[in-house]
Amino acid sequence: MRPAANPFAVREYGHLESLTPRAKIWRNIVNSTVFVGSRGLAVVDTQVNHALARRLLAQLAKEFPGQPVLYAINTHYHWDHTSGNAVFKAAGAQLVASVRTATAMRERSPRQKGFLSSRGFDLGPDPLQPDIAFSERHHLDLGDLTLDLSLGATAETADPTLVWCPQERILAAGDTVMTGSFPIFGQPSQREGLENDAWLAALDQVRAFAPERISPGHGPAAQKPELDLLERIMRYFLTEVRRQREAGNDLAGTIARMEEDMPAWITRIPEVWGTPRYAILRVWAGLEDLGEPGWQHRKPSAIPHAATLPALPAQLELERWRELVAQASEGGDVAQAVSLSEAATQAHPGEPGAWTLHAATLIAASRSINSVLEKGDCFDAAKQAVHRALAIRPQDGAALLQLGQFYAMMAYRNGDDPTFGEELLEQAAQDRQLNGRQLAEIAFYRGIAARTRGDEDGARAAFARALATDPSFKPALIAQMA
Repeated sequence: MRPAANPFAVREYGHLESLTPRAKIWRNIVNSTVFVGSRGLAVVDTQVNHALARRLLAQLAKEFPGQPVLYAINTHYHWDHTSGNAVFKAAGAQLVASVRTATAMRERSPRQKGFLSSRGFDLGPDPLQPDIAFSERHHLDLGDLTLDLSLGATAETADPTLVWCPQERILAAGDTVMTGSFPIFGQPSQREGLENDAWLAALDQVRAFAPERISPGHGPAAQKPELDLLERIMRYFLTEVRRQREAGNDLAGTIARMEEDMPAWITRIPEVWGTPRYAILRVWAGLEDLGEPGWQHRKPSAIPHAATLPALPAQLELERWRELVAQASEGGDVAQAVSLSEAATQAHPGEPGAWTLHAATLIAASRSINSVLEKGDCFDAAKQAVHRALAIRPQDGAALLQLGQFYAMMAYRNGDDPTFGEELLEQAAQDRQLNGRQLAEIAFYRGIAARTRGDEDGARAAFARALATDPSFKPALIAQMA
């Protein structure tokens, strides 16, 4: 997804790029590869949600009018590659995946959903199973193009499918290849990913096709330099984590030493999903082999905390806690702000306002973290705090507003359906205890939901209502500039 300079601008949810005249890549959070034959189209990987799958189908109908989507292929079981299956099935496509992928979709769905929900992603219904499930290889005919599907060597998962188009010399590799940001070396809730040299063999398998270009699961199209960099990253972590372990260091010591000495060529790589810390944890979990299904629970929290707090009176009013948190935030001390807001919940555990203060502070802290998965530490703790507030006062408008803005912004970023966030904002608006600033926030996030849907008139009307309620509300001013 292309970043917008204005954080609330109208977003472009995916864009089609040409690999060759008959092979395209729809770049988004996850890539979908499109092969165009005389009989129709094949789409590899069906996007992260139904809304984005529908956006992709609309783009294809515009670019290739009258051309049916014959096949929708899943390269592996992960949610971001399979969630749009139902949309493509409804459009007439046959769903294609390996037997291994079909089995993993069934067996691994509960843990996957639980983990991703803690990161702020609600996956909705389970992806549809394939209509065509093959064991080792499968051949698809698009007329003047053919696709050869084969099980790949174990990489991010144990079920990768490689999709080879010999006429165009294009390989759709799924998450066996990732480019453009630090790779995620396996989903942290599962036993999978970079735990030994198997993924290196998978890259050799990719090279053996001698492709002109590779469509990766995430990031720009790859060629030899991108494969070489991915291999270099893998070898570094496999070698260094093993060395640390053989030297007698424990996991905490290994993380501390490796993060302190991380080479610049790695730290310069942008972080979106994966991080060097996740890579360390992944390799370590494979070496330790405790039989655990995942390793997320062993990761040190990314939530910043202050080592110490200033001496404070035994009893402080909640409003005074708000002032202290605001002072720390304005001074740029995110860790102290989080610790102070946490202390406020300990001083006033029965007041919803203490929990909503803590939730708001955690969400603000997430903005200082690059990785979506690491941000999830803040998101999960914030959601827990909001639910504590609602347990005390079920119709608390401030808590409902926080949940509503969270889901509205998540839909905006992911191109998903914002209805649930809108419903929460509607509930929040019923609370007569809300102040003008909070009412402006409700109007603003309703505008974000409208913008997500493509209702620009509705969005601008909502931003205007926010400013009529609070003329100093900067997010609405920024959103109106888009």
